[in-house]
Amino acid sequence: MKRFLGIALSLALALLGAGCGSSSNSSTSTPQSSQPAGVFVTGEDAPLASVVGFNVTINSITLAGSKGSPQVLSTPTTVDFARLLGLRSPLAFNTVPADTYTSATFSLANPAISWVDMSTAPPSMGAPISAYFSPTTNSATETTVTVNFPAPMVVGSNGLAGLRMEFDIRKSVAVNGSGQVTGAVNPVIYASAVQASDTNGQVTDLTGGLVSANAANNSFVIQGPYGHQLTVDVNNSTQFNSGWNINDLAAPAFVGVQGVYQADGSLMATNVEVITTSQAFLSGRVLAVNPTSGPVQQITLWVGETSADLVGDIDTIQIIDVSAVSQYDMCFFDNLFTNALFNSSSVIVGQRIFIGGSYSNSVFTPQMISLRFQGVYGTLNPGSVNIDSGNVGSFQLQNNALIGYSLGGAPLTVGTGNGTLFVNTTGLSALQSAGSTPLVAGGLLFVSPITSTPVMAAAVVAEPQQQ
Repeated sequence: MKRFLGIALSLALALLGAGCGSSSNSSTSTPQSSQPAGVFVTGEDAPLASVVGFNVTINSITLAGSKGSPQVLSTPTTVDFARLLGLRSPLAFNTVPADTYTSATFSLANPAISWVDMSTAPPSMGAPISAYFSPTTNSATETTVTVNFPAPMVVGSNGLAGLRMEFDIRKSVAVNGSGQVTGAVNPVIYASAVQASDTNGQVTDLTGGLVSANAANNSFVIQGPYGHQLTVDVNNSTQFNSGWNINDLAAPAFVGVQGVYQADGSLMATNVEVITTSQAFLSGRVLAVNPTSGPVQQITLWVGETSADLVGDIDTIQIIDVSAVSQYDMCFFDNLFTNALFNSSSVIVGQRIFIGGSYSNSVFTPQMISLRFQGVYGTLNPGSVNIDSGNVGSFQLQNNALIGYSLGGAPLTVGTGNGTLFVNTTGLSALQSAGSTPLVAGGLLFVSPITSTPVMAAAVVAEPQQQ
């Protein structure tokens, strides 16, 4: 049985790598003319221990070019960057004049911090923090940050360019001598030009409600994050879960997408997941399970996202009775091994999950639970890298947030495969000599069927950017 489950875990690693895709890291360069071209913007995050929510409103993003300063985002958009650890979400799309751009200025407002107190059992919501932009006064609610690109963004006529934005929460949110968040925020942002097909340009985290489907045109529209409606195209290479296809899509449904931007602002999907046909949902991080072993009956959840009828639960802790739930799924992964890897007995603290169900008479009734992609930040344990062949192997990551809490301070084992993408590092062999270095691993957090301890099957492993 353990051999069977070990094969299942290896298969999960292979499919995770395939789902994320790969490409060369090339610069954005197209012959210029006076015609406008599209620019997409994606967002990511580098985390801080215990901070589970970091909302900031991006009022605008303005490019600096040789001919002018167009905006790629002009509608205020509130983003929870704490959710984007190890994930890449679409933030904006706009057309700008063909030009060479060297920097971007981000106008930011209204920072808000949610944190979890891990000194309690179970972890509880920390006291509200009055967040403000420093080094200005405590009343400051707006600031601007200009970031120079490592290499110019060359936007060509009728072409497509991308801007990757990473908000480094670890370096932006101040803590005192005992590690407590003070509320001061001095934004540290990284930004770089990417192409849609680049590893750092692809969209790995897009979920939303299905608005409409057009099977004849092989496309559908979803209500994505931040109030945007996005058109998603599919082709013969697009992978659907659970036997779904474009002909079966119909509202209501909640859908997940991975893919690449196209010149018209739509996405070409590499993977489409029908998460649930339920209309109500909660999504967030598991803080506690009851009982602590065996089939779970109650889940204590920090709620980061909800459907419209449960929006009042965002940034709160909810105890949810899941004793009647029998459907357990994993994002973009569906075959006969699914229930062996994620079921009612393998829900653990630190996992990011989606709970779908019905909402009637002010009561939410859970009907399904889906394990979602997530990231974990930590420090590589020197000497912990094991290589079976190529990038097939594992390493240990010391995490001082929820996952470390669930492990009682022990390191998390991260499994990798030949499909795992390594960013800012060349692979497991490079990690062997890297020493105690910070890493972000993104993938699915399981209970190992072999050791009965948490293990992450990593789709991506990255060394965070340094400033």
